[in-house]
Amino acid sequence: MRRRITSVVALLLLSAALLQSHPVQAAGNINGVLPSNGPAAGGNAITILGTGFGAGSTVFFGGVPSPSVTYLDTTILNALVPAGNGTVMVTVVNSDGSTSQGYPYTYNGTSSTGATAPTISSITPNVASTTGLTPVTIYGTGFSAPVTVTFGGASAIVANVISTTQIAATAPAGSAGAAPVVVTSGGQSVAFSGFSYGTATSTTSSGSSSISSVSPNSVPAGGGITVQINGAGFAPGATVSFGGYFANNPIVYSSGLISVIAPAGPSGSVPVVVTNPSGEAAVYQNFLYGAGSTTTTVTTTPGQPSVQSISPNTGSSAGGTPITITGAGFSQPATVTFGNVPATNVTVVNSSTITATTPPNAVGAVTVLVSGTGSQVGGLVSGFTYQVAVPLVSSITPAAGLPQGGTPLTITGSGFVPGATVTVGGLTATGTTVVSPTQISTTTPPGPAGSAIVLVINPGGAISGLANAYSYSTTAAVAPSLSVTSVTPATGPTTGGTTVSIAGTGFLPGATVTIGGTIATASVTNATQIVATTPPTATNGPVAVTVSNPGSGSATLQSGFSYTGGSASAPSSAPSTSGPLVPTGGSGLFVFKGGSNADLVAASGCNASTAVFWVTDSKGAWIGYLPSVPVAIVNAAWNSLFPNGIPANTAIFARCS
Repeated sequence: MRRRITSVVALLLLSAALLQSHPVQAAGNINGVLPSNGPAAGGNAITILGTGFGAGSTVFFGGVPSPSVTYLDTTILNALVPAGNGTVMVTVVNSDGSTSQGYPYTYNGTSSTGATAPTISSITPNVASTTGLTPVTIYGTGFSAPVTVTFGGASAIVANVISTTQIAATAPAGSAGAAPVVVTSGGQSVAFSGFSYGTATSTTSSGSSSISSVSPNSVPAGGGITVQINGAGFAPGATVSFGGYFANNPIVYSSGLISVIAPAGPSGSVPVVVTNPSGEAAVYQNFLYGAGSTTTTVTTTPGQPSVQSISPNTGSSAGGTPITITGAGFSQPATVTFGNVPATNVTVVNSSTITATTPPNAVGAVTVLVSGTGSQVGGLVSGFTYQVAVPLVSSITPAAGLPQGGTPLTITGSGFVPGATVTVGGLTATGTTVVSPTQISTTTPPGPAGSAIVLVINPGGAISGLANAYSYSTTAAVAPSLSVTSVTPATGPTTGGTTVSIAGTGFLPGATVTIGGTIATASVTNATQIVATTPPTATNGPVAVTVSNPGSGSATLQSGFSYTGGSASAPSSAPSTSGPLVPTGGSGLFVFKGGSNADLVAASGCNASTAVFWVTDSKGAWIGYLPSVPVAIVNAAWNSLFPNGIPANTAIFARCS
């Protein structure tokens, strides 16, 4: 027996050596492995992307075969990783013996994202119809997007992360019997065995929620019709599915009313399911697809608003298109949605005209809805068509980073859409965030030394990039990260005018500052300090302070500054800085390193007999200091503000004469 085992091991090792030293090249190749690293113990699931894969393929990790391989199509394989260590090459061997080129995978003890391993506690319902299209809710922990779900090895039709503890998915068709459910989230996988295919049952309600009616209760197979769901117990964040297909962005107007646009669905009778975030579900049977014809105007209640036209009726999926809505019955306040995504800059010009700006959305035609009083809604089916947003990359900062990856990148350009992905040298970057249509922040993956093509891929497939704008280099300088750590003083009046010192790291010349979303007058003193003046605002309370470097990202200190009511007890105008300015600062505003009044005079370079200095207190009031006046009462407010000397990094206005 031992001799037989030894022979088998020798055969496996010989096969692995032959595969690595004399690979059989085929048309198929591996383009990516997601994630590309994982724990030494293995057991995690990965997805292999490429071309030319065949059914019955075997996947090797440094010569060690995967214990389980799922063939999805010629471009995608799912595989479980065996135990291992170090960096090994992943190869795919098709049943005909053809072999892909190797692709690196690293055993490092962690997932590619460092995310907490997901767990599954239950699935409701835990029985799906063999014909598929059964909506289920998966409960557990550690869920994060993107997520993949398989039922008996077959990919879910839909899988959406509702929260860290809940996934809404639609089971595909399957054979009767047990079907393990596998959730892959954050690069790690977990399996659940208590799920099967059989005769799925549904109830009117699994809790306090219920559906009394759905109007209309039939739509064309292509969907696109606004449907109102009436009932009880609906909660904010509820999801709605039609025959297992989830609708986008349902609007929960109240516990008894949901407005949603029906997605495309299979012809025939299907259930409509409303699932609250708590997991309780209400079911409406016999909703019909394939009946009736599409109407142009959505209006179901007398007196509600109606929409006649939208101009222009096409625009980029990145959003930002100014539009004019013409109709009747418009009134303040009004809400406009495009495919159930709220528009911005909504202005009711009069009862027949509304102007707004389109939000980002998926490519295709969407229904435009206008809300009226009492939650009345009217709109236009397919009233606006989103076209593919073509990204344009103009610059990448920094231009180089270390081969081990982890370098924060800022990509500037235009046409960036939420959900866009970034690749560097063909590998997917991590932590990609579309900050705005003109800026993306991301983090580089590991890569070999040399130039790497950086690509931005918008949802819909439009791609743009730069070929030689980024390089992996062992000598790349690591720039200090941009951060905002404090704002001094931290409070001021709503009238604005408070001079503040912003401390942090990575500030570049030309950086801009926004306080509460409004651009402030600012001057970069050095890489760790900016002096700015607060803009006026109409509301009290804390606001965010954001510093944005030119073309290289931004950093925000939430609640960094707080506006207080009333006006500053300052002079009617800011102190005049006319006349000779501070010699060492080149202007009337400079940042003092700290010390006594005498140190201040010496640092300013001003003549003590003619100099005047000002600061603002926490309420924005101007406090003055005249070194040449011996009368204590004149400088009493100043000395009271600085009883123990002037703190470092205090912003001070000075005039030498």
